[in-house]
Amino acid sequence: MTFERLHDITVLKVRYTTLSALAISAGDQPSEIMESPVIKLGGKPVIPGSSLKGALRSTLEAMLAGLGHKVCIPFAAIPRRYRRKEEQQAYVARLGRLTPCDNIEHPCPVCSIFGTVGGQAGLSGKALFLDATVRGEYELIERSHVAITRDTRSQSEGSLMSLQAVDAGATFRGEIRVVNPEPWEVGAILRALEGTELLGMGAKKTAGYGDLEIEVEQIEVVRFDGQDWRPTPAELKPYLEAFAQKFGA
Repeated sequence: MTFERLHDITVLKVRYTTLSALAISAGDQPSEIMESPVIKLGGKPVIPGSSLKGALRSTLEAMLAGLGHKVCIPFAAIPRRYRRKEEQQAYVARLGRLTPCDNIEHPCPVCSIFGTVGGQAGLSGKALFLDATVRGEYELIERSHVAITRDTRSQSEGSLMSLQAVDAGATFRGEIRVVNPEPWEVGAILRALEGTELLGMGAKKTAGYGDLEIEVEQIEVVRFDGQDWRPTPAELKPYLEAFAQKFGA
């Protein structure tokens, strides 16, 4: 549905500045001594596009649900004991949400932007999230964390974990490209970026990690005129106004 005809691509150029340590783990890496190293590309840390997409999607879901609008809940987020259709419907109804979108012609607002795996073929999302790469100087730090037992308030045995993170003061830059968007969809991404700035990103957010300053440095609308791709600068305000008009100021 999204890619039947390519009319235009809206490009958001975004800067992410770490205000505290940022830990986005690469998981178990046999070649690494560190137990939980940060994700790297070409030897330098990155904020993966998949992490950005997940953070923005969950933030937008929560925002719209908080405003009283119906959005679906991802299938993977439904506990296994509620996997039968009737149980799913009862579970998501208690949460004030919709069952996972399976109608690709009429998806919920979040799935129209981020896509869904519901239905026979699923819907490819309009938004493409590129990795945000580090620019300039940065410092990797290593810290150890332990779990504390609630009864004795002492270290839980065998709970020591080493963690690698990008220290405060690092700058990452990346792009979000939205194909054939409606103005409110771009506005939704802008508002989700604001929410993610408040909520943080990565691991150990409740321990002070993941605090970011997020700035949309530029918006361009790129169109193909038959000979070349022509970018046109755009302003943030009309997109935010379109979002407010659709979902309520």
